[in-house]
Amino acid sequence: MKKMKITIHKDGTQKIEVLGASGEECVQFTREMEARLGGQMGERELKPEFHESETETEREREAGD
Repeated sequence: MKKMKITIHKDGTQKIEVLGASGEECVQFTREMEARLGGQMGERELKPEFHESETETEREREAGD
């Protein structure tokens, strides 16, 4: 299951982290939330999971069940 963790810092900056997704799916999942928060600000940091194939991520999910 995809989840989104949003952190809003005291200085007003935000961090959106996607859990349970890989590849371009991560970026697509955050686009609507980024727009609601005023658009993407700053740089996008891609986690190692972004570079995993969807098959690898699915195997990890199934192993965790």
